[in-house]
This record gives sequence, structure tokens and C-alpha cells, in this order.
Amino acid sequence: MGNSVIIRKNQFKQSADTVTFDILLQGEKKQGFLVWFEGVFKAYLNQCRHMEVCLDWHPNDFFEEDKKFIICSTHGALYSPKSGLCVAGPCKGQNLIKLNVSERNEDIVIFIDEEGCIEDG
Repeated sequence: MGNSVIIRKNQFKQSADTVTFDILLQGEKKQGFLVWFEGVFKAYLNQCRHMEVCLDWHPNDFFEEDKKFIICSTHGALYSPKSGLCVAGPCKGQNLIKLNVSERNEDIVIFIDEEGCIEDG
């Protein structure tokens, strides 16, 4: 049995906006983030695929200057906010770990369980 996180849509002010949340995954406390980009919500584990470090240098600051890509503040790897695919950097071709997302009225529900994490793709 998994757990879930609920985030209100009104927490997002503009496209290329994010909200972080804590989750319990495989018995360990981790951080995830929900991204709203071009009208679509996606959730990922806050972990670079090059090394196990958080992507955001400043809390909840995931986008590079042009707001087109999620950036790893440690390595400079660039990820597509729509797919989680690394398009440049030391982990090019790898994907961020995705979490299942469902929209329910004014809420976004992120489901966390072993089946809810998708390593690649």
C-alpha cells in the first residue's frame, strides 16, 4: 500500500513553476517536486541521475535562466520538464525518476509506492 501527496493547483503562479514535497520511498525520506510546464503537471524525484544530489541549489529553484529546462545546480545537466529526459550534461540520455500524477478538480495527487516510481521513461 502506497501513500500520496496532494498539492493544490493554485500554488502554481506561472508556467515553469514547481512545488517540492517530502515522500517516504523504500523506507527512506526523499524529496520530490511537481512541475507545471506548458499546462502539464509532472512529478519527479529531486535527484540528479549523474549523482545522488538534489537538483535545486536554492530551495524549489529548478529551472535554468530561460525557464525551458530543469537544471542540476551541481553538474549543469539539463532535463526536459515534459519528459524528464536529460538532454545535455554528464547523464545525457537518462531520465529523472518519475512519480505518478493524477489531476482531481483543483488538486494534483502524486501517488508514491514501489509501482509509482518509473526509473526510465
